[in-house]
Amino acid sequence: MSFNSRFLDVAGNRHKIDTLTGRKIMKSVLVTLGVFIVLGVLGAAAVIYSGVFNVAATVTDAAPLRWVLITTREASIRRHARDIQAPASGGAEQVENGFRIFREACAMCHTPPGRPATMMTKGLNPEAPALAELVEDMTDAELFWVTRNGIRFTGMPAWGSSLNDPDIWDVVAFMRTSPNMKAADYDALDRRVPSKNGTR
Repeated sequence: MSFNSRFLDVAGNRHKIDTLTGRKIMKSVLVTLGVFIVLGVLGAAAVIYSGVFNVAATVTDAAPLRWVLITTREASIRRHARDIQAPASGGAEQVENGFRIFREACAMCHTPPGRPATMMTKGLNPEAPALAELVEDMTDAELFWVTRNGIRFTGMPAWGSSLNDPDIWDVVAFMRTSPNMKAADYDALDRRVPSKNGTR
């Protein structure tokens, strides 16, 4: 047998050995991965069925969990609201109707300027933002989407089943006036704008 033949034979044997070794490594990796998956499922089941996870609204979420929830929520709102087109502003009449709806449906959770937090606000987790904070870092389309569809796991209801789209846009128009609104401004609106049944 020539040197080249012996070299080819040896090279061929090495190739077979390498292939066999690779299969063993892959099998070991898959088995290890399978074990971790099974352990993860069993661990999740233990948490779910043992009751060890406290679902009380009085519990403050750990910082990593809070980050995950907030980041997921903000990304979801941006994605689902990206194709919504805001209508042209309707002026003072639109703002007043939005205020009327806000006062009747939203103020119980989203504290107006100069007003004390309600029992509802104090009991929410996460805490509902005050009126002046509602429009921070959100477009009109995002405000509309959130008001119409609500947000799961926050206590924010979906008003789309109770309000039509024009009314929701009116609420958005009112919320846009809130960052610079003082307590006296809100009180003046409260005195001037009647409710739907004609009372204040």
